[in-house]
Amino acid sequence: MTARPISPARPAPGAVAVPLAGPADPHATVAELARQLAGAARAGDPLDAFLYAAGMVQAAEDRLAGTWTAPRRLARHLRDRTGPSAGPPAEPPTDPPTGPPADPLGSALDRAARLAARTPVLDKAVRWTRDLADVTDELAAPVLDSAPLPSALYRRLFRLVERFDAAPVLRRTLGSAVRRPPSCFCSFDQYPADLAELARRFDAARPLPAGLPLLVVGVRTSGSYLGPLLAAALRRAGHRAVTGCTVRPGQAVLPGRERELARLLAAGGQALVVDDPPVTGRSLAEVAAGLCGQGFPVDAVSVLVAVEREPPSLGPYRVVALARPDWEVDRLTSPDAVRALVRRAVPGAADWARLEVGPAGSPGRGLHRAVPVTGHPADGPPVPLRVETVGLGHLGRRAAEYAALLPGLVPEVRWLENGLMVRQDIPAVAPVRALDAARYVAARQRALAVGADRSVRLVGRGPVWEEAGRLFAPLFGRGAVVLRPLLADPVARALTRAARPYVVDGRTGADRWTGRDGRWVKTDWAEGAFSHLDLAGYDPAWDLAGLALSPPHHAGTTDGDAGARYGAEVRSAYERLTGERIDPARWCLARLVQVQHGVSARPLGRAERRRASARAVQEFLAEVYLRDLPAAPTGADGPGAGWCVLDLDGVLETDPLGFPASSPLGMLALRALRAHGFRPLPATGRSLPEVQDRCRAYGLAGGVAEYGAVLHLPGRPPLPLTDRDGSEVRSVAGGLDDLVVDPLARWTARVSRRHPGGRYTGLDRRTADRIAAATGTRVVRGEQQTDFLPPGVGKAAGVRALLAELGDPGAVPVFAAGDGPADRELLRWARLGTVPAHAAPEAKAVARVGGSPYQAGLAEAVAVLLGHRPGGCARCRPPRPSAQSRALLALLALPEAGMPGLPARLLRLACRSGGSAVGGGGRRAG
Repeated sequence: MTARPISPARPAPGAVAVPLAGPADPHATVAELARQLAGAARAGDPLDAFLYAAGMVQAAEDRLAGTWTAPRRLARHLRDRTGPSAGPPAEPPTDPPTGPPADPLGSALDRAARLAARTPVLDKAVRWTRDLADVTDELAAPVLDSAPLPSALYRRLFRLVERFDAAPVLRRTLGSAVRRPPSCFCSFDQYPADLAELARRFDAARPLPAGLPLLVVGVRTSGSYLGPLLAAALRRAGHRAVTGCTVRPGQAVLPGRERELARLLAAGGQALVVDDPPVTGRSLAEVAAGLCGQGFPVDAVSVLVAVEREPPSLGPYRVVALARPDWEVDRLTSPDAVRALVRRAVPGAADWARLEVGPAGSPGRGLHRAVPVTGHPADGPPVPLRVETVGLGHLGRRAAEYAALLPGLVPEVRWLENGLMVRQDIPAVAPVRALDAARYVAARQRALAVGADRSVRLVGRGPVWEEAGRLFAPLFGRGAVVLRPLLADPVARALTRAARPYVVDGRTGADRWTGRDGRWVKTDWAEGAFSHLDLAGYDPAWDLAGLALSPPHHAGTTDGDAGARYGAEVRSAYERLTGERIDPARWCLARLVQVQHGVSARPLGRAERRRASARAVQEFLAEVYLRDLPAAPTGADGPGAGWCVLDLDGVLETDPLGFPASSPLGMLALRALRAHGFRPLPATGRSLPEVQDRCRAYGLAGGVAEYGAVLHLPGRPPLPLTDRDGSEVRSVAGGLDDLVVDPLARWTARVSRRHPGGRYTGLDRRTADRIAAATGTRVVRGEQQTDFLPPGVGKAAGVRALLAELGDPGAVPVFAAGDGPADRELLRWARLGTVPAHAAPEAKAVARVGGSPYQAGLAEAVAVLLGHRPGGCARCRPPRPSAQSRALLALLALPEAGMPGLPARLLRLACRSGGSAVGGGGRRAG
C-alpha cells in the first residue's frame, strides 16, 4: 500500500499538511460522506474513497433496513429471550436449522421492508444504494493492490455523487443517515492485506472450482468494509463469480434479490461470513444460522475472521482464522520496520548512532499497538519516541488532525503513514492535577467543536444516553423492553445532550496522562473518540467523569474520599474555566455510565463497580437534598435532638439497579431528621468502606458497620469491636467455584452464589450451616448474600459503643428503623422502633409497623417522630431541584414504595419524560 505521510503543523518535505479548519465529526452523515468521497476521488486516493463509500453503504443500508427502529429492537429482544440464539452459545448447535429462522416478527419486518422498498420513494434509494455498493466492491481492488484509482471508476463515483445531489428524495431519505466508524480499521489494526491472507487460507482449506458462485456476507458495521475487500481478494485469486452483501444479525441476506439467491443456491454456491475479531462469536453464529435458514447447507457456510486469541467455537460451521501473530500490523511494527520508519520520518534520525526499539504492547483487546523507541544521537541526549497504530486512511489521520488543533496539550506528532504514527514520548514523573485535566477538556471542547450532537441518531448503536437508559431497565421489571425506551431513554437523552458538542476524548483516566516540569500532556487523545470500545457522546461531562472514575495516586488512595475530592475538583475547575454548569443529575449519570463502560486504568471488579455506582448516586442525592444544611452536630444540644439509627438495606436504600441507592423519600426523611436537630447514624451489615462513603456524602457523625463488628468515626482509624475477622470464612468459601466473597467486608464475611447469567443469591441453608459450623460463626441470611458474623457481634452493641465514642454514653436512641432479624435488639431498645411494611416477621414483632415498604415506610415513620411529613415545613423543606435533577429523581423514586406505589411513580416519570420538563446540555453559570 502506498504510504501517504502526514505531518503536524510544520510538514516535512514531501508531506501533506494537516488542515486546521476544524475536525470532521466521526459520525458523518451520508450527505457529508458524499462530499468527502468526491474530494478523495479528485485527490486520486482509492483508500479514502473506499472508506467513505463503504461508510455510506453501511449508513444507507441500515436506514433502509430499519435496523434500529423500535420494532426491530423489540424483535431482537424477543428473539434473544426465546429464540435459538439466545445468549452466546456455550455449545453451538450440531444440527443447523434447515427451514426459515424461528423469528416470525423479524421475518415479518423483513417482508414489510421489502414491500416498502418497492414504493417509488424508497425504490430510488434502494437502487442508488445498490449502485454505490457495486462501486465500493470495485474500489476494493485498487485498495488491495495499492494501485491508482482507475479513471472509469473515478467517473462512476462522481456520477453517483451527482445523482445524490440532484435527487431531493435521496437527500431526504438517506442524507441524514449516520455512519458508525468501523472497528476493523479504527481500533483493531486490521489491514487489507489481512483479507488477502484470509482468502488464501480459505482456498487452501477448501479448494473450489473457479466458476463456483461465492457469496461474501459482511456483518455490519465492519463487514461493510471487510466484505468488499475479501470479495476482491477472492476475485484476484481466480474466483470468477463472487457476490458481496452485508447484513445485521437476524436479517435476511440479499433482501429483494430472491431470484439471485435462488440461482446461487441452485448452483451449489458457498457463503463466506466475515466480521471483526470476535469475543463470543455470537453474531457470526447467528448470521451463519440465518444463511442455513435461507437454504445454504451447513457445509457451504464458512466464517473467515482475524482473531486475537483462540478462534471462536461455532459448532458445525467451518472457521478460517488469522491469528494475531500473522496480522499485517505485526510485520509493520516489527523492530526492523519500526527502525526504518523512524529513520525516514524524524529529521536527523538517519544519522543517529543507535535506535533502541522496545517491545510492542497493547493495553487490551482491540486497543492500538504502541512501540517505544529511543534514539541515541552521537552528540546529544537520548530522544524518546513512540510508534503507535492509529487506523487507516482518514480514520487514522484524525490523530494528527486533533494533535494539530491541540498544540501543547498532546505529544507532538512527527509523522503519520500507513496507519502508523511517530510521536514524541514524555516519560511520566507526576500525576495530572485536576486543574490541568479540566483545562485540557475545556480546550478540547473549543478546538474540536462540531455542529450538532448526533448521538441521538445512534439508536441501538451504543451511545452514552442509551447505555444510561439501560442502567435503569431493572426498575421496570418485565415491562422494561417497552417502558425503558418510553420513560428512561428520554431522560437519559436529555441529561447527556451537549449544549456545545465536540469530539470527546473518551479515555481520560489517570493512566492516560504524562508530564514533567509542571506540564502535562494527554496520551491516546484520538484513540477513544468513538472507537468500538467507547460510547458515542459529545458531552464534556463524559470526559470529566472519566477523570473522576480513576483519580491519580497523588490525590491519595482510590478510596471514596480521594475519588470524591478529585472528581469535585475536576468538575469545579471545568465550571470556572468555561462558565458552563454541570448539573448534578448530568454529572451523576455520566459517572454511572463511566463505572459500567468506561476505560479505566484497570478493570473494576463487581464490588468496586457497585461501590463506585453507589457513591455517584449518594453524592447526587446529597447535593440535591443536603447541601444547604449545616454540618451535623456532635453534642447533645438542640430542642428535641436525639440519636436516630437507620438500617441501610431495605430502609434507607434498595438495590434493584444492581447497586444500593436511596430515593427522594429516603433523602427527604434523612434531611428532615438532620434539619430538626436529630443525629442520624447508620447501623448496617454493609462493609466499613461503604459506611464511610455514606457518612462522608450525608454528613453523618459516624456509623456502625458489619453488624457492629467495627465502628467508623470520621477522621479516626476504624475501631473494631471483635478480635476476629472473616478470613476463615473467606478461605473456606474461596475454595468453592460458584461462591463469591465480598472483598470490602473485613471483620465479617459476605458470601454470594453466582449463577449462570450473572445472577447472585444467598447460600442455601445446608451450605451456609456447614460453613458456619466449620468456622464458629453466626449466619445472617439475605436475598443476594449470606453473612457470617463472629460471636458476640450485634448492631445494638455497636451503637452503644459508637455513642460512647461520640461522647454520649448511656444515651438511648429516640428512633430506630430496620427491617430484618439482625435489627430486633436495636428496635426494642430505641424509644420508637419502626419497620417498613415489607420487614421480616421477627422485626415486625418488636416494632411499630408502617403502612408502606422501603423508603416510603421510612418517611412515614419519620413523620410520626416529627409530627409532619418530611419536607412539610419551612425548616426541612429542601431547595427546589433543577429540571434535570427532578427527572433523574423521578427514575430513582420508582422502587421506593414497592409495587403498590409503582403506578403513581410511573405516571410522574412519564410527565418528566415528556421532554419539556427536562433541559438538555449545560447552561452558563452565574
